[in-house]
Amino acid sequence: MAGSLIESMSNFAHLWVLFSLLSAFFQASRIAVTKQLSFSFSAQALTFFVNFASLCITLPLILWHHDFPLHQPRYFSAVLAGAVLSGFGGWSFNYAIKISEISIVGPLITLTPGFVIIIEWLLLGDMPSETGLLGIGLLCAGSYILSLDGLRRDWFGPLLRIFSNPGSRYAFIASFCFACASVLGREAIRLSEPISFAVMVAIINPLVLFIIFSVQDRGFYKELIGGKARAHLGALALLGGLFALMRLADQIALSLTLASYAMALKRMAGVFSVVIGHYLFREPRMPIKLVASVIMVLGVLAMIDD
Repeated sequence: MAGSLIESMSNFAHLWVLFSLLSAFFQASRIAVTKQLSFSFSAQALTFFVNFASLCITLPLILWHHDFPLHQPRYFSAVLAGAVLSGFGGWSFNYAIKISEISIVGPLITLTPGFVIIIEWLLLGDMPSETGLLGIGLLCAGSYILSLDGLRRDWFGPLLRIFSNPGSRYAFIASFCFACASVLGREAIRLSEPISFAVMVAIINPLVLFIIFSVQDRGFYKELIGGKARAHLGALALLGGLFALMRLADQIALSLTLASYAMALKRMAGVFSVVIGHYLFREPRMPIKLVASVIMVLGVLAMIDD
């Protein structure tokens, strides 16, 4: 049933755009909720909570979607490697934020679509068209400018700090891990279907994260069962719900187009974050943010025209 649904959706050439934009919106909304919760929890605890809550929300889908060809070595390898890389990438990103400034770390995550293009070509032999590459380039450029924020005059600072700033190095690693995970996810979806793969990732990721964070801090689990977790249960559930919706939209988009297209369009989360930040947190909409947003919209139009 799920396979036939995806096949029917694939008849609509640009339906992947809708799901990629939905993923970007849920991502931006998740960041807004995370911003509020970050004052009460560590980055490790929030990362685990969001994945565990997503598991609780996603797991019931196994009743309707359970195409898990674990007997196929290619599928099993893609799922396991993708989950480990995704978990390690999440840890690397959180650690980068912890030891460095977000204005340095953020721009480096915009490199992810560039890595995806190379990895997808090497592993799957797929490459965007010239128009698609133009769209990806515009989206990455606009997202990079948005991420600079306080470093507006230091355009190449984050890139130059890759080898001098420890946080930049970890952000660079995170960007590469996320790129690999998205390409492996697309391959696993080819061998099953997106909903089942989302369930598999939701099951594996919390286990991987719990092991990584426990090795990093043996007392990590104590924060998970403290009074703060019970006091913020509703907000944590909302955070997990947004993450689950983002992940489902991600997997459906990956089933309909190249991973490089889906990951590039997901950078539109930066534009949604500008809007949410302005209306919820009264953050100023600086002219540079508006220019970056226009550049990203032009990138979307170029990809749709492909």
